Amino acid sequence: MKVIKEVLKRICPTEEEKKKLKKIVNEIKSKIEKEKPKDAEVMLVGSVAKETYLKNELDIDFFVLFPKNYKKEEMAEIVISIGKKILDKWEIQYAEHPYIRGYYKNYEVDIVPCYKVKEASQKISAVDRTPFHTEYIKKNLGEEMKNEVRLLKQFLKGIGCYGAEAKIEGFSGYLAELLIIKYGSFLNVLKASQSWNEEFIFIDPVDPSRNVAAALSKEKLNFFILAAREFLKNPKIEFFFPKKPKELPEEEIRKKLKNFIGICFKKPDLPDDILYPQLKKAVSSIENLMQQNDFKVIRKAYYANDEAFVAVELERKEIEAIKLHMGPPLHEKKHVKSFLNKWENNEKAVDKPFIKDGRLWVKVKREYTNAMNLLKNFLQQINLGKNLNEIKDKIKVCNGEELAKFTSFWSSYFCPKYPWER
Repeated sequence: MKVIKEVLKRICPTEEEKKKLKKIVNEIKSKIEKEKPKDAEVMLVGSVAKETYLKNELDIDFFVLFPKNYKKEEMAEIVISIGKKILDKWEIQYAEHPYIRGYYKNYEVDIVPCYKVKEASQKISAVDRTPFHTEYIKKNLGEEMKNEVRLLKQFLKGIGCYGAEAKIEGFSGYLAELLIIKYGSFLNVLKASQSWNEEFIFIDPVDPSRNVAAALSKEKLNFFILAAREFLKNPKIEFFFPKKPKELPEEEIRKKLKNFIGICFKKPDLPDDILYPQLKKAVSSIENLMQQNDFKVIRKAYYANDEAFVAVELERKEIEAIKLHMGPPLHEKKHVKSFLNKWENNEKAVDKPFIKDGRLWVKVKREYTNAMNLLKNFLQQINLGKNLNEIKDKIKVCNGEELAKFTSFWSSYFCPKYPWER
């Protein structure tokens, strides 16, 4: 297929590039070997080790495997001090425990501590599985399948479904590799996906207690299935390399945001995997608050760059001051009695309960008719997630006007076309 040949040309490293990378990897490895404790072991892991990396998007991952008698803090300290000696522009990162990321001759490099265990099920922390994943893929992924993995990864990137991190909730690189091992080729994975269902489970061959697809959201799974179907019908290079959505003028964004309300704040200094679940939590809490007070939520959005926001679109931001509240059918004597007791002299009731269509009703005054006021009044009480709760005094309730400044996010959000159609 012409499209696939063209994509492979763009994503596969040349022999020259492979040689250069190998030389760099050996250099870094020997430098780590010199610095590490004698009883620790250095291992190249990830897509570079498995030769499934994409030509222009590679990072080099080294794990330092320690015996179990080391404390987590001790391992992290050793690895970070090694990284500081070897890497430029380094930064401390956090997974289950700290590790270091930096650059070596313009290649991005991660050096991560983990425990050396006999099998993945004996893991002490989640990263202890990674060396087993690397070994499994190296052993089971045939040479001819490596480019098939690259195709699948680039397809997932193109449609916005690549990455198991909380920000994306898509397919991990490891899952992409396992799918190619299972189905044999990129096109076979696309065909097979047409019979997948929403309860998509892929058992980790090195740790049977784990579902490799656990981080994959239903939305991303369904979107992949749709994109696969469309590609099989009409293969285009845009599935792999989509055009950016057209930037919308701020004026147009403002109009589209007229029924949005939410909260804006400076992005806290947190890793995305900690921040994004809290943004998701916050948007659910705002949605619940709105629904409990009769505001109908149409859709939700959240985003974080230097600044962050969480927002909901409402059918209306202002609702009537009075609502009809439904009571029990007349034949339910016990419920009728308690309904009348509650509402006959209730100060929230506009009038006495009345009968219509064989049941009781009452007209009730709403406490909140303006969604912005509702959110302002309840912001301190709703749960936005642990770290966001701590900065509530710096969080501002925003309307569509104020949310409109996030132009690139909204240009993509409101784009009516799929990535491959732009």
